[in-house]
Amino acid sequence: MADFMEKLEDMIRSLNKKMARFNKNKGIIDEVKAISALVRAQNLKLEKEAAKLPTEAVTDLEPSEIPKLFSLKRDEPTDQELWPTDDEKVSLPSYLESLLADYELATGDSPPNEALLRSRIDVIVLSTLAKMKLESVSNPRLSIGSVLSTDTIKSLHLQFERSIKRPWQTKDKRFLLSGVVDYSLWFGTPQDYETNLVMVQAKKAEFLKGGVLQCLAYMGMIHHARKTSKMHDTSVYGVVTDSFDWEFIHIRANGQSAAGSSTQSQRNRWRQGSEIDFTTELEKFPKSPKT
Repeated sequence: MADFMEKLEDMIRSLNKKMARFNKNKGIIDEVKAISALVRAQNLKLEKEAAKLPTEAVTDLEPSEIPKLFSLKRDEPTDQELWPTDDEKVSLPSYLESLLADYELATGDSPPNEALLRSRIDVIVLSTLAKMKLESVSNPRLSIGSVLSTDTIKSLHLQFERSIKRPWQTKDKRFLLSGVVDYSLWFGTPQDYETNLVMVQAKKAEFLKGGVLQCLAYMGMIHHARKTSKMHDTSVYGVVTDSFDWEFIHIRANGQSAAGSSTQSQRNRWRQGSEIDFTTELEKFPKSPKT
């Protein structure tokens, strides 16, 4: 790996010298192609090496050890870190409340199993994202599009059951860490882990606390991928929910993690004389596909 990085660095340094002289000739094009080929070859090599590693599922990790494994330190959230600012608050789709009421009516006293919870989460997440996309085009000044560009929202995608794998190294062993994220919001190419910005995990109410740690593991993998890719913004957001209570999580660029619940958010709003529905916080997270 060291030899590869040295060779790649030498090639990039040579290319930069040529570009600095504005010498736009065939030599530059050929060198860019050579760098691309080298990167592709190395990626294939790393994929083959990873395939030989023993696999360990995120769900098999000891929850209490997850922060240590990903070098995460817990901190309290700042005032505006997890809760939306005034220009980020928007109304929910008008039909969502009645639709969720229909769910309640239809299911009656049915036990809140995972299938039911996921169906509620599907409605909330999909309708919120669809509203963002529609308003960013039709009336951007009145939507969260006033904070995010139309192109940014257009390039935002939701994926269900997102499979994620990443080689991981500890003091004792090297292994392939793998798992499935219930929902993933991403920009660009889904295969590029570093473009995944928001992880959402569905958990029954009694498992929310453990779900936060499990979500932190997936977020830690993405955070590491963004750092490895030298991205300017390496922060990642996550949500753990049973469709009623929502736990919001943020891994900052410095590796600190902060979490807060929708209940805490609502208490903060009541202090400020506001009764805006907490689920609008879902619209806070994605910022830019370029960072």
